[in-house]
Amino acid sequence: MKSILTKIEFHYTYIIIALGFVLTGYFYNLLAFTTIILVHELGHIFMFFMYKVEIKKIIIYPYGGNIKISSKVNRDINEDLLIAIMGIVFQTFFYSIIVILFKSNIISHNIFNLYTMYHYSILIFNLLPLYPLDGFKILNLLLSKILPFKLSLYITISISFICIILLLFFKLNYSYIMIISLFINNTYIYFKNVKYIYNKFILERYLYEFNYKKKVIINNINKMYKNKKHIFKLGKTLYSEKSYLNKRMLKK
Repeated sequence: MKSILTKIEFHYTYIIIALGFVLTGYFYNLLAFTTIILVHELGHIFMFFMYKVEIKKIIIYPYGGNIKISSKVNRDINEDLLIAIMGIVFQTFFYSIIVILFKSNIISHNIFNLYTMYHYSILIFNLLPLYPLDGFKILNLLLSKILPFKLSLYITISISFICIILLLFFKLNYSYIMIISLFINNTYIYFKNVKYIYNKFILERYLYEFNYKKKVIINNINKMYKNKKHIFKLGKTLYSEKSYLNKRMLKK
């Protein structure tokens, strides 16, 4: 637990908004929404421990957290889906405890209302397909099940940009503008890194052996799937995935 705590970093936008809460006397609001964010991230952390994924850093933003990990791109999609949704599960379980405490007259009506407001607002917001929210990850993973990996990346990024544009039509204030600016910056950086992510995906397939039950015939390296083994058809010649990637790497 000590090593995890040393990896937690509060983003400057969270600190600015937290100071705003404290200076205006909304300490309990700060406590409620921070607790929910931390519990939510604990759900992801729990699953990372279960699957032995190394956590490099946990960044806390005003809208939630972002956990940086050291892991292969070619991870099992179903495992990644469980990791993505476990934050929601932990958060919902925590809110259930709040409901029980309220019904048992252990916490006040005002405190219960605060947790109710932040629970649902964070839950709904987190499901939006915006990078790096859970909604983005879940959508990308679901698309990766049925579409080539690179195509699923670009579709998810495009949807993220569309969501950002739609959010600009909502009532703006300083904290809202700050958060939207973060999403624009994060999504743009992710877009710029797509080539690196895909090259890492290809390199892993070349270096390591992944056992997939499903096979698909393709004629272009950009059509590779995350959850399938490939047979490359070039003209009338068929190549196994390993032999094709080996041939491609030797050319470089």
